[in-house]
Amino acid sequence: MSEGNLMGSRRSFNADEFYSRQTVLRELGPEGQQRLRDSSVVIVGLGGLGSISALYLALAGVGHLRIVDQDTVELNNLHRQVLYTMDDLRHPKVEAAAERLRLVNPEVMIEPIPRNVRKSNIDETVKDMDCILDGLDNMHTRYLLNSASKKHNIPYVFGGAIGLEGNLSVFAPPKTPCLECILPNLGNRHLPTCETRGVLGATPGIIGTMQAMETIKLLAGVAGSLKGKLLICDFRDMSFATIDIFKRPNCPVCQGKIEKSTEAAERLAWLCGRNTVNVNPPEPLNITLDDAYETLKRDFKILVKTSFVVVFEYNGSVEASVFNGGRMLIKNVKDEKAALDIYDAITQKLGAHS
Repeated sequence: MSEGNLMGSRRSFNADEFYSRQTVLRELGPEGQQRLRDSSVVIVGLGGLGSISALYLALAGVGHLRIVDQDTVELNNLHRQVLYTMDDLRHPKVEAAAERLRLVNPEVMIEPIPRNVRKSNIDETVKDMDCILDGLDNMHTRYLLNSASKKHNIPYVFGGAIGLEGNLSVFAPPKTPCLECILPNLGNRHLPTCETRGVLGATPGIIGTMQAMETIKLLAGVAGSLKGKLLICDFRDMSFATIDIFKRPNCPVCQGKIEKSTEAAERLAWLCGRNTVNVNPPEPLNITLDDAYETLKRDFKILVKTSFVVVFEYNGSVEASVFNGGRMLIKNVKDEKAALDIYDAITQKLGAHS
């Protein structure tokens, strides 16, 4: 969106009129609307869950949305990830999402962060936020969010969706159970993926919309919540069950005894159900995207260049995305050695150093 168009939309934006159909609600009112305007939410993951949640939170008028995702837009995202279009293919999700959200509500502050969330940056990711919203598809990062929620006393709105099923809860430490209490020690290998199980676009759409609803209620002080409860949804027969959940006496997170993961174990992260790996540099690399672009275009076909990323073809079948600081997404690789070899070759060509 051009600066001129954005300024024009701001000039014509009338907040009282924009929110008039929700401020008339006795459950919300002008006071609740102001609470939303004064609130901040970090959304981690901008796929099927996070994209619809972000859209409804922006439309509701949450004042500050920090949107975090490591990935770029792919064609097989578009049937369920509502913020993106064909024009966004290969662009970082946070970049495309920020542009769309600023269009739908220019009053909201959008803070896009193209980041692989891990132990070393989780505190910075959630810092100063009023609520954490989970748009993820892997348990490792969910457990990081859960620990950060407990550490910083930030409510965590959890959602999961696959196939025709979904679930939802609100963890609000220290009063409620946490994610580790009810779903302990789950690895990604235990879970179906969108590639293996499949997913109807409406499934994360429904769960993500309910996550937005729980977040709005939480921030605006609307009564009723899924705190201390788990909502289980089966859309095949439209059955919904809400069960009480309880703290687990030996939960390491609630007891503050969670073990720290090592950064070495987090250098590579395979994206859900795909031959795509995120490679984090041991230390941020001293490169700029403009310099990377000038170097790479001499030897490789550039597919996308933005202020967030340079995407290019590497030796035919591999697609690589270089972000600020040296993080890369490497697509169409089969194993970690191949990914690291490609990463090292690219950084050597760039003359990058930490």
